[in-house]
Amino acid sequence: MSWPLEESTKSKDLHDFRMTDWYVGASTSPKDVVIMVETSFSMDNSAMELAKVVVKSLLSTLGDNDFVNVFTFSDVTKELIPCFKDLLVQANELNKREIIHGLDNIQMEQGANFSAALVTGFEILHRYNRTSQGCQCNQALMLISTGPKGDYRHLFKEYNWPHMPVRVFTYLVGKDKSGATELYWIACSNKGYYEYVDKAENVDEKVLNYLRVLSRPMVMYQNDHPIHWTPVYAGGQVRTANLLGVVGTDIPIQQIKKLVPPHKLGVNGYAFIVNNNGQILFHPDLRPLFIDSLKPIYNSVDLTSVELLDSDLNPREINNSLLNDLRNDMINQKEGETELKVKVHYDNMKRVTTRRNKYFYHPIEGTPFSLGLALPDGYGLYEVEAQEEIKLSHVNVTEYFKGKNWRVHPEWVYCEYNYANEHKFSSAEEQVLHFLSRTRRPAWKWMSVRPRSPSRPHEAGQGGTKKMERDSHYCKFIPTASDRDLMQSLVFDAMVTQGLETAGPSSLKEDKQY
Repeated sequence: MSWPLEESTKSKDLHDFRMTDWYVGASTSPKDVVIMVETSFSMDNSAMELAKVVVKSLLSTLGDNDFVNVFTFSDVTKELIPCFKDLLVQANELNKREIIHGLDNIQMEQGANFSAALVTGFEILHRYNRTSQGCQCNQALMLISTGPKGDYRHLFKEYNWPHMPVRVFTYLVGKDKSGATELYWIACSNKGYYEYVDKAENVDEKVLNYLRVLSRPMVMYQNDHPIHWTPVYAGGQVRTANLLGVVGTDIPIQQIKKLVPPHKLGVNGYAFIVNNNGQILFHPDLRPLFIDSLKPIYNSVDLTSVELLDSDLNPREINNSLLNDLRNDMINQKEGETELKVKVHYDNMKRVTTRRNKYFYHPIEGTPFSLGLALPDGYGLYEVEAQEEIKLSHVNVTEYFKGKNWRVHPEWVYCEYNYANEHKFSSAEEQVLHFLSRTRRPAWKWMSVRPRSPSRPHEAGQGGTKKMERDSHYCKFIPTASDRDLMQSLVFDAMVTQGLETAGPSSLKEDKQY
């Protein structure tokens, strides 16, 4: 056997998940980060290239809940990106990309004023802390250098001691290790961590060590460790002073969508979820394209990119008024409602029209998400209620579904097994028929609550979940009375249209749509 396998000709995208948002976010808290890069002539070309790799690796560990800026210092300390002057910017993909591009424009200069660099870093972090800006949580100063010359204890005494609100992490880059002692002391005296980087291939491993340090307060002083929510992952909990790892759980978006029954929203109504940065978790107009595989970092789409207001104003002006009010309320997890006139597409995106929608939004407790509902103006004034009771019917209701000329809504979930992954159906119609055929069994009944989780093999000597539980049905993800209404309304529609099919003209013999 050879490794890699000979038939595997495509290169694999091996990804270290410790650099992803779900791992970093679950193992630490949000953070304000200032990165200082020495650009004096004591940094030779190889050292400067290593410094750039370190900056890129640090940026890859930051997410939308973090704030960052990168400074270069020689005789003068200045922002790497001029338009980020005196700012900590949100560490989103756009800003991080701008910083990475700016690394190519670094120029070497005379001198290395470490005092000015440290003062600049501490002052901007303190200002953001005092004025309630930034993340209002962890703060860190990253110093990338060949090592300082001199004693800077007086600066740390003035700006950081004794409480040390800012952790200082130092990275010695290049072959020259003469500055190691001073950088080591700076990091250890300010609750940080020191690393010596001499090879580019070791950078990621060495950068990840700062996460272990930032995780210590959360691990040591919290009994109930927080859950970190991302679009699809959740953080776990550990109980020692060192981070042992992060537990991640995949939550399919389709399962979340089932919590908002689409048949209750109407044909043109829809639900969507927004996170605490205004980005979409799911929305009918969020259509990501994946080629071959899912990329490790997926850039979420902002709410203002999918809700398009009908206005002659410039889109930026629109987003700064009406739509931004909705977005800001959902970010701040407020409850409320509003009304907007929006552009919508139909006929497979070939046509566009306008519609006035009413928006209702509410925070989802225990998460950074807010749920929104968009309903066309005037919707819900009338409702047609007609059902055929399945349990009490004297007729086998499957008789209404004979033939192949009928369909159910492809995106609605009429019924499912408790463990749907163990039962496969070729179509939604087959699944509905399977469920209806089981309703004729003597012991069958509607389920009002979802069955309990599978028992463990050692519990009660059962060796796992009982067969009766595994074979039981329920309607939709969380069974309620409305699921029963959906199925019985479907049976009523089939019963009524069955009579029309035999009595009407030939044009009625086309496929029935329920």
